[in-house]
Amino acid sequence: MTLVPLPVEELNQILVTGVPTAAQYSTYWGRSSREKYGALLEASIVTLLGIFMSYFLSFVLGTFVASILGSLCAMWIILSPELRAYQRNWELRGGRNLIDPWSVPLDEPQDKQGLYGAMFLGSIRDVSVVEEVSATDEYDLEEFQDYTMETDDLEKYTGNPYLLRVEMQDEKGRDLQIHSRMSEEYIDLQIGQPILGVLLSTSQSFTSLAALTDFYVPDASCWIGDYPYLDRNEVEKLLTEDDDLWDTLEAQRKTMKSREEDSNFVKNRQYFQEVDDDERRREDSDADINDNETDSYSKVTVRRERRR
Repeated sequence: MTLVPLPVEELNQILVTGVPTAAQYSTYWGRSSREKYGALLEASIVTLLGIFMSYFLSFVLGTFVASILGSLCAMWIILSPELRAYQRNWELRGGRNLIDPWSVPLDEPQDKQGLYGAMFLGSIRDVSVVEEVSATDEYDLEEFQDYTMETDDLEKYTGNPYLLRVEMQDEKGRDLQIHSRMSEEYIDLQIGQPILGVLLSTSQSFTSLAALTDFYVPDASCWIGDYPYLDRNEVEKLLTEDDDLWDTLEAQRKTMKSREEDSNFVKNRQYFQEVDDDERRREDSDADINDNETDSYSKVTVRRERRR
């Protein structure tokens, strides 16, 4: 089973739902120098305008209220990342509670019962680089071996960076496709590597998804996603302590290899079948030509005998 249901206790342990982690906090400061400069400029503008407005509000609301507002604006550069992280964590669940996969409240409709959580264990089926989410043109990841976020040509000219596109599949045939801002951390990703993440759904059978988190690739020692919804230390600790979970994850690698071998076998079989068909067509064509030549020769011979 490669979609492992998670109880609420374990889900709360690996999914950050309360106080933001350091990784979540630092996300809003940006990953490249351009993003960091933009975040610092935005926070500085809010701070200056807030202090300026607090001064004038002091004549209307009083010194005490204006001092509180001014203090909040002065500390906005520190408070802003944490407040945004709180909001992002809340938006993942949409204010809904997490519930155990085996508990079914019968007095509420299914879409209002809460969110079930499960860990998706699969392997990378394809990895490429695209210019936008809806793009059909894909670039091979090997072409980006020298890529860095600081030298992103697409972001330099259009303002939007390159995106990583990862397609994954588990042994049951379930497919997922995710996109993330391209980073030099993703250079070592390869087809067939095991990958895991957490899925949230309002359905126990997970026929539809309500949300998904970032994904972890142990072989490449990297996390794929623009925001760290998972407590990465807890996930790595879980993989280290839970041997059954690790064995199940490693089994995805073997499943992908066997599928590739089957796919290559089918392709080779189709290729040789096409070659055999081409040879048969040529033989039939040569036979038709020989028959036509024989008929022509016999007709000429008959005409000659008649003339004699």
